Amino acid sequence: MTLLLRVGHALGPFHPAPGAPARHHVVRVGWGTPKLQGEVERTTWELALGAPGDALDPQVVDALVGRGLLVRVEDTPGARRTFARAHRVQPLGLGTLAGEDGARVVGTWVSPTATLDPEAFDIWAWAHLFPDLAAAAAGLAGASAVPGDDADAVLERLVTRLPELLAAGVLYLDVPRDAGAPG
Repeated sequence: MTLLLRVGHALGPFHPAPGAPARHHVVRVGWGTPKLQGEVERTTWELALGAPGDALDPQVVDALVGRGLLVRVEDTPGARRTFARAHRVQPLGLGTLAGEDGARVVGTWVSPTATLDPEAFDIWAWAHLFPDLAAAAAGLAGASAVPGDDADAVLERLVTRLPELLAAGVLYLDVPRDAGAPG
C-alpha cells in the first residue's frame, strides 16, 4: 500500500496583526519555513498520515508533494530506501515513564502524549540521532531484539510505523540535516 506522509513540523498560523485572521500556516522543513495557504492545504497536510484518503483533493496532494510537504512512499524495498535516504525523523515530547508491560509513556510529565511499545519507543528515542532513516534503520538493526533482523527488515517496519507515530504527535518527518542548510 502506498503511504502518503506529511513532512515538517507545524509552527502554527501567521496572523498579520492582533485579531486578524490567519494569512497562512507555517511549517518548518529543514532550514526552511514553507507556508500552507488556506484551509484545504492545511487540512490536506494534517491528514497525510498513511493511506491516501478519498477525502483528499488529488490536485492539492500533488502540489504539496511537489513542494516537499508531502511524500508518497510506494510499498517496495527500493521506494522505501529512496524515501529513507531523503528523510529523517525528529522527536517531539519529553520524558518517558516505563510501564509494567515494557511500554513507555512519551510526552510531558503533565500531559502524556502516547504510550509506545518498545519498538516504537526505539524509533522515537534513537532514530533522530542518525542523518537519515536509512542510517537509522541500519543502526537500529544492530540493536534489534529480532534475531537475524537486517537493515531492510527494520526499515520496512520503521516506515510502516511512521503513520501511527506521526498521528500520535510524538515525532515529525524532516529532511536530512544538510539539506537546504544556509551557506
